[in-house]
Amino acid sequence: MTVTPELIEQGIAQDQFLFHYQPKISLLNGKPSGAEALLRWLQPDGTLTPPADFIPIAEDAGLLPRLTAHMFPHLLRDYQQIRALHEPGSESPIALNVSASDLDGTRLLRLVRDAIGEGQIGCDQLQLEITEGVIVAEGNQQVDRTLTGLVAAGVKLAMDDFGTGFSSMNTLNRLPFSTIKLDQSFVRQMERSMKSATLIKASISMAEMLGIKTVIEGIETEQTYHALLHSGCNEAQGYWISKPLPLEGYIAFLNSRPSWPCSPVGMLRMAQLTHTWQHKLMVDSVLSLLSKDSAERTDALEQLHMDHTECSLGRWYYGEGQHFADNPDFVALEAPHQCLHDSCNRIFEAVRDGAGPDRLLPLLETLGDHSGEVHRYLHRLETRCLLESFQNNS
Repeated sequence: MTVTPELIEQGIAQDQFLFHYQPKISLLNGKPSGAEALLRWLQPDGTLTPPADFIPIAEDAGLLPRLTAHMFPHLLRDYQQIRALHEPGSESPIALNVSASDLDGTRLLRLVRDAIGEGQIGCDQLQLEITEGVIVAEGNQQVDRTLTGLVAAGVKLAMDDFGTGFSSMNTLNRLPFSTIKLDQSFVRQMERSMKSATLIKASISMAEMLGIKTVIEGIETEQTYHALLHSGCNEAQGYWISKPLPLEGYIAFLNSRPSWPCSPVGMLRMAQLTHTWQHKLMVDSVLSLLSKDSAERTDALEQLHMDHTECSLGRWYYGEGQHFADNPDFVALEAPHQCLHDSCNRIFEAVRDGAGPDRLLPLLETLGDHSGEVHRYLHRLETRCLLESFQNNS
């Protein structure tokens, strides 16, 4: 069949489009953590037309906003059935792909706000996936306003195909993304290219330090899955886990209570990494303030200060890290971490008072001692986890 804009319009009018759902799983607990809603076109003869055959044509004809508006209520109805399978408070989000033309207007934002306001879906139950190249290519104020409005409504934004666009770093810096999806081209090359494997791990580490979650897509083999298990990535998606499923198939998938190998080691390694970098960046920032005047010091120190529950290590410790709550090394970690922040506060006070290098030296040495103790407990915790994982899999 030759797809034309007229046939797409006819398909919309006759309600021939539907969603298939590709599951995502958490690498921390090995359980389903949500799904991506992928558009399909069901022809009258029962065959399915994949999106690659009609999305570009719909986009060129300016039909994508109409198609999205038509399908959004379908997504909400599907989610009512999906949500019924979850315990209250444990709903897994559904991710919807949106286009540049969806963002270059106000209709999508109105649809989302109305759905959340009417209780049809929670803001934490909906994620919007946007291709990185689309955002950079658009780069206009309306797109930025729409994205900012969606975030203000509580919706999480995911940058799809991360690493394939024009300026990944600039896009992350400019727009409020909470998740990046690493492009599957890197995953496919990972097993035969050390450079690709390094880029994946470096991207995960960078995202963690920015407080951004990561999803690896394109997991096609068990070998690839296990190679990424300790990478620190939050979620995985791919045909080895599951192909996109029609609604009934996805519901059956969830009802089967599937599980995959999992490990807390990756998240633990990310906690160690961000702790080390935040410590070093804080020291660099403090030293750079010594040549500033009093007002500049005060303003800069306000930005550096945070409670021990607010830093990346603290968010992990009082969040996902509670997986280790019964581990003595984990319990022992809390006291030196709090002492580390107390040391930071004393350093900030000294800098605010105009202290020089001589007064700061013993304070920075004490800070280093507390940081070293934190690292020691984290390292011991990682070693124990690795050994336990080896024993469980042998």
